[in-house]
Amino acid sequence: MELLQYSADNLAIALSNSYTSPSAVLNKDHFIYFSDYLGVDGLFAKTIIIESDYISKDYLHDYATYYAFCFENYPKFCKRVHFFSNEFTLEYFQNVLIGVDNDNTDFWSGYLGFIVVKPIPTKNIGYTVLKMYDSTDNNPRYFWGVRNYIIHLFGNVLTIQSLAFQEQDTVLAACATTAIWTMLNKASVDFHTILKSPSQITKDADNLSFDGSRLFPNKGLNLLQICQAIYNSGLESEIKQPDINIHDVFRDTKINVVSNIYVKKILNAYSPIGIPIILVINVPLGKYYGLHAITVSGYNQNVQQNIIPQDDISWMASNIIKFYAHDDQWGPFARVTFIDEAIIETPWTIFNQDKLPSYVINMVVPVYPKVRISYEDIEVIVLGLDTILTLFFKDQILSDLIWDIKIDYSENLKTRLKDAYLEPNEKLLLIQTSMPKYLWIASCYVSNFKIFDFTFDATDVNSGMFGKDVICYIEQDLKQKLVQFLETDREFLTDLFTGDTNHYFYDFLVRKLS
Repeated sequence: MELLQYSADNLAIALSNSYTSPSAVLNKDHFIYFSDYLGVDGLFAKTIIIESDYISKDYLHDYATYYAFCFENYPKFCKRVHFFSNEFTLEYFQNVLIGVDNDNTDFWSGYLGFIVVKPIPTKNIGYTVLKMYDSTDNNPRYFWGVRNYIIHLFGNVLTIQSLAFQEQDTVLAACATTAIWTMLNKASVDFHTILKSPSQITKDADNLSFDGSRLFPNKGLNLLQICQAIYNSGLESEIKQPDINIHDVFRDTKINVVSNIYVKKILNAYSPIGIPIILVINVPLGKYYGLHAITVSGYNQNVQQNIIPQDDISWMASNIIKFYAHDDQWGPFARVTFIDEAIIETPWTIFNQDKLPSYVINMVVPVYPKVRISYEDIEVIVLGLDTILTLFFKDQILSDLIWDIKIDYSENLKTRLKDAYLEPNEKLLLIQTSMPKYLWIASCYVSNFKIFDFTFDATDVNSGMFGKDVICYIEQDLKQKLVQFLETDREFLTDLFTGDTNHYFYDFLVRKLS
């Protein structure tokens, strides 16, 4: 065991090994990221404890798969580097460990997490669990793709809420493999899927690399291989394709990308079930571009403001201004900011000499197999509902209708209904009603006041009418006027719903409101 006072130079020493010198560490993008994340503007680390001869299960799997068969005698033991926000000596720390200082509760509250350093050349950042930045009123952060990690340190049991991170080693894993591994770190807890090592995930993806060459060393996974690996871990994939075509002025060409509003809507919609979402992004590599995979686990969202009535539909998701992603080439919870219609600002952009922009090319949304209804199935109904309700409330409201579409557990809905503005008998009826485990909930707001929840069975088939309920928070007399409005103009209003099942949903809507 070794203690170092935190500094940039000591961080480089701590993250080095016999193959990667401190000077080599200083030139890595990870060092730039971690020195900022752990520094005075981040977690404000003050002390480093280095634990030697540490067995990392993930590295051990990879060691047995590849490194043990190399002529070079790569070690199988790693070192684990721990960070603390409190300042202390090695003697004091040892006294805490053996119980000489019994009043050590406050001491362990300063624990910030660890980084495993693998004994291999260059790509040596292994299993990493670091504390997240605290959220403030001025900078609210919503981390939905995280979990609790139990950390055993010299006989002490510590708990940190985070999401595990590691660097791709390019031998057994590329960025897509590491992105899947990161996602499974959360999904394996909540969805009883299998958490596998990077080498196992790469094997699950295919028998060969995408170009037909050997799987190891790995050259990366294509979109189909990503989905295959996710499927073999017990989840299904929903792929969100590019929805707009833009002119990239930096390359003077047309490119197909996922618009920022679509990215926001998908992150917002699937966040309640807590599975991190994988983005395939186009990032600048010098003066050129390359495809890269990152894993999103949280976002930053502004408070909803009053919006005057608009011609276009308004979305709660529009308030998302940035998201946080594990980028294996930089670090955990890397900040990505939305710029304009389609540009995102990633660390790749910030540290690019010409500040070339980044773009989202695809979104891979892992879901539990029983979730069969997609976001798009709900949005098409909401577009019709927005038109109908806008016509009904015309000149009666000063704020635009704002929509929030999310998939959630039915038990969470029932918990929220306890505090809802509803008659006691209606509350009791809803709470006692049998519901599917997963519900799509389309909530309609006027400013910050919710007026409707439209619920849908997320486990149904989209060829049927999968509406479950309409929960109405407006006054009874206004609801009766809405029913009368729907009955009077039925033929015209029904056609506002597109799709084969539009008239079924319209009948369902009238029946539920009545």
